[in-house]
Amino acid sequence: MEKEILKLEKVTVKPEEEMITVTMPLSSYKAFNCMIDYPIVGWHDRDETAMARADWNHDMYPLPECYKRRNDVPRGKMFGRLMEDSLFYPGVKHKYWVYVPAQYNGKDPADLILFLDGQFNFGRLITDEEFLKSTGRKTMSDMLKVVPVYDDMVLPEAEEGNVTDMLDNLIADGVIPPTIGLFVAPGYPGPGEPVYGTGKGVTNRSVEYDTVSDWYARFIKEELMPEALKGLKITASPKGHSTVGISSGGIAGFNLAWYDNDIFGNAIIGSPSFGNIRGGNIWPSVIRTTDEKKDLRTCMCVGKYDADIIFGDWILADKDVASALNYKGYDFRLIINEMGHSMHFLKRMIPEALRWLYHGEEIVEEKCEVIKPYPLVTSLDK
Repeated sequence: MEKEILKLEKVTVKPEEEMITVTMPLSSYKAFNCMIDYPIVGWHDRDETAMARADWNHDMYPLPECYKRRNDVPRGKMFGRLMEDSLFYPGVKHKYWVYVPAQYNGKDPADLILFLDGQFNFGRLITDEEFLKSTGRKTMSDMLKVVPVYDDMVLPEAEEGNVTDMLDNLIADGVIPPTIGLFVAPGYPGPGEPVYGTGKGVTNRSVEYDTVSDWYARFIKEELMPEALKGLKITASPKGHSTVGISSGGIAGFNLAWYDNDIFGNAIIGSPSFGNIRGGNIWPSVIRTTDEKKDLRTCMCVGKYDADIIFGDWILADKDVASALNYKGYDFRLIINEMGHSMHFLKRMIPEALRWLYHGEEIVEEKCEVIKPYPLVTSLDK
């Protein structure tokens, strides 16, 4: 790993990209740079409208009871940390939080769920007033700078439910074994998103999540996990390790389960960005042409009114990935719901996905369509 790190090249940036101050793999920067010539006129209104459909039909899909905090269920503990720098992304900071369930005894290995965009999976750790007072602005990078990380964090109750309460309840009910939650935020600073540029928050999120390579997977496996999970015992079976992510975090969750398949055997992903942000549209071809069969199960969802933007059509892209998984004989579920690009539906899906992964319980086809493995046409006979 040390030799590869030494090969990283420092890039020269234009004045308007002065926030791109980090050293990164040249291939990643080129992936960003190739988007510069995309047409800009007219994209903004169309894309913003498409993304604004996220919560359409929100009331059709209430969160399940397992998100409600129960007094009869022991609650785990959580701590947060700041990784000041990174070998894989020099100059980039990463915050993460580790949730250890009350049932973890320190002797028996626990299962693991890794949440991308981890800061969005539990109740607010800082109010809007505190946030604006601290930064004066409201971008993702600003938020990542001030969201707290410290020992013995107490999570407030959230309007849409804490993922940690859901984990506590599912563990107490025997749905899943004692499971540690690792919540990883995207790095900052960074170049922001292609086309949308630095105005979306000058984070390293798109470079890390959207790039189709093993680089981010190696960062998680070789650098972040050894630090974050030090002293904790984790099961060796990939079947007990899941990734969870939404949008660019969704494609990153699949990326991790693919490239770190010796660790993560399950991907639970919402509205995964298999469009052409940084080449994510090639995933169907990668899946179809990779001879090695991964030990991988995927449960993903996409909204009927999901993104149809400059980078692609999310429903078509996700169906294309599902088709490729089917072609190669993978076990998968694709849930098409009546919402848009929705974090809410992903949270609703997680408990069902875990019941499918651990117990083989089928996804309930209520107010949604579920696509599962289907026979390939192998004969010319009608």
